[in-house]
Amino acid sequence: MGAYLEISAAGYFELELLEISNTNSHLLNGYCCGVPLEIRSTKTTGCPSCSTAFRLCLKEYSAVELGTTSISTGCSFGNSSTGILGGSSFVLSDPGRGAIVLPFTFRWTVSRPYNNSYKEK
Repeated sequence: MGAYLEISAAGYFELELLEISNTNSHLLNGYCCGVPLEIRSTKTTGCPSCSTAFRLCLKEYSAVELGTTSISTGCSFGNSSTGILGGSSFVLSDPGRGAIVLPFTFRWTVSRPYNNSYKEK
């Protein structure tokens, strides 16, 4: 009689943010934080402080052009975000405050070890 073994696993992906430096208070597109849209393209110096939060999107690898994001296709393995953590530049005195945790709610793919010196029969 053969034995049947059921296995389950659980875990999480955790990213811990410690500090951010955005000395010019610019957005990803190079414009100032907190500036009205109608003057955003002309104002790039003397910017007001940003209100910084982070979003984590966990997905399979895909090549993207430098300076762009690829979250429009969805976050296959989950997403989470922080509240506002600080201004344009800061160091978190409590590292747990900047932790983003994504529980595993999906199955890992299975792959067999590959050894090209071994020939299957």
